[in-house]
Amino acid sequence: MSEAETKGDTEPYAEDSVLTAVFGNHAEPKILAALLSEPDQDMNVTRIAELAGVSRKTVYEHLDRFVELGLVEQPREVAGSKMYVIDTEDDAAEKLADFEWGMIDRVAELRE
Repeated sequence: MSEAETKGDTEPYAEDSVLTAVFGNHAEPKILAALLSEPDQDMNVTRIAELAGVSRKTVYEHLDRFVELGLVEQPREVAGSKMYVIDTEDDAAEKLADFEWGMIDRVAELRE
């Protein structure tokens, strides 16, 4: 079971993510949190929207910029649907993932 699935079906993964806690309840950190939740799995826009808790339209509004920035790549299409994945080879995307994990550890320490 992926980390994203452990959040349950009732609440999108990004609603309770560290990125939204730090950067606010905005579409951009929600979409990035969704992509970071399954870094080895490319996803279509519908799946990203489900994990992010935003509309497909909102995902489409931001994906091109994330691709341009190199944070996200579009490696293939499946049945005419573009698939997206966080670019684990990109330095900024790697630092974003490291930041997320570092903040998860910090929050856990504060709760102890």
